[in-house]
Amino acid sequence: PAVRELQLALDRTGRIFYEKLAFEWRQALERRLIHPGAQTSQIIDVYINTIKVLREMDPSGELLQVVTQPVREYLRGRGDCVRCIITSLTDEEGGGDLYEELKRQDAKPLEEAQLDEEDEEEPPTFDWQPPPSILQRRGVITGQVGKVTSSSRRAGDILSMLVGIYGSKELFVNEYRIMLADKLLSNLDYNTDAEVHKLELLKLRFGESSLRSCEVMVKDIDDSKRIHTNIRSTLQLNSSRDDPPVVDAAIVSHIFWPHLQRDSMKHHKKIQSKLDKFCKEYEKLKNPRRLVWLQQLGTVEMEVEAYETDADGNVTSYVKDVTCTPAHATLLANFEDKSTWTLEELSAEVAMSEDMVRKRMGFWVNQRVVQANRADDDLVYSLVSASDVNSNEHSFVDHNDDDEQELAVSLGAHEEEEMKVYESYIVGMLSNLGQLPLQRIHSMIKTFVSGSEHNYNKTPNQLAVFLQQLCKEEKVEVSPDGMYKLLKKGAK
Repeated sequence: PAVRELQLALDRTGRIFYEKLAFEWRQALERRLIHPGAQTSQIIDVYINTIKVLREMDPSGELLQVVTQPVREYLRGRGDCVRCIITSLTDEEGGGDLYEELKRQDAKPLEEAQLDEEDEEEPPTFDWQPPPSILQRRGVITGQVGKVTSSSRRAGDILSMLVGIYGSKELFVNEYRIMLADKLLSNLDYNTDAEVHKLELLKLRFGESSLRSCEVMVKDIDDSKRIHTNIRSTLQLNSSRDDPPVVDAAIVSHIFWPHLQRDSMKHHKKIQSKLDKFCKEYEKLKNPRRLVWLQQLGTVEMEVEAYETDADGNVTSYVKDVTCTPAHATLLANFEDKSTWTLEELSAEVAMSEDMVRKRMGFWVNQRVVQANRADDDLVYSLVSASDVNSNEHSFVDHNDDDEQELAVSLGAHEEEEMKVYESYIVGMLSNLGQLPLQRIHSMIKTFVSGSEHNYNKTPNQLAVFLQQLCKEEKVEVSPDGMYKLLKKGAK
């Protein structure tokens, strides 16, 4: 009611006060909202509420465009904006307005939400409403009559406005694909019901063709559950009570998934034997297919023995359950063969860099299972014994705690893989046209890629970073006036 009263008061005063309102509101947003201290999620919430209020005050949308323009430009430059929007859109508990927007019964695909009123995208029904009058369509600031989109005739399509910040839905689809991969791979019980529900809602808005890869990803997890049940039942029949099957696997079609972490390492022989048994049964079941393990991905649940001092000062041992990565499990398993390892020996044994081993071992040091000490110029790891508990605070630790959860999707590698696709386009342009500026390369890639299987949704700044990388690789050079050209072989 307060918004409607303000609208009536401003209608009586004319466009002068609307201009004053737009100026003050825009200045307030720039001063209080658009700054590095504000979280992206907070900016998006304010933007959504502003859309609701301004569309109530001005159905033409002119006031909304003027007031929120700096907010849209600022959100476009925030790197985590797309992720925040997708997170809120798929968060059933805390998504708020965006999740409710996704569940709307009258939701239309994004393409239809942007059609003009003259397009007649749907036949009239008994609840058909005529378009607003010319007076309502007249802008409150300029007084010009503008077109009213089908989305503005409804309650207002907030999602289409958020997608319109970037001008392409592909950026949001790719971000959802990355987030879906992490959720599916971290789901240890193969339950995909919640993700299927959200995916079906997203398909209504973004289109089925855009989310076809996501459908394959969900199907892979469902198929993995059936395969895992079949293989585990076979292994239980052929194994003894002392050696039960312990391996579960998510089997993915790598073509449809984002770029996953592929760092290699050498598993401990005890762990590798379990993986080999699973592989053999899979080969029998799905011949001629073979499994290729992504060795550092996954979760290992294990029991470890640790020591602590009780209230009376006595040292007692206890067994605790620990959930860790395969790399953590492999490193600790090597201490069953030998109780003391140097950093160099452990690195060679598991085929990982010393920096990575030091980082991973920080987890076991903080769990009070392993202690690290300096011997000459080398770092020595050894299992904590009962006699070491009281002196364990003197152990030398020079690495950070590795307790944070890692993502299954390698975001940097995923983006690099995407940009490499366009390298051939850039080389072809510069070969045929000589030297070109950044903006011309950006627009030409958009033109050439449209209609192909690849989607180009990068900003000029992202393209500039990639071109700088090509310069470092001595494939391209840039002149002082910003013109890019191929670096001739033999040129210095």
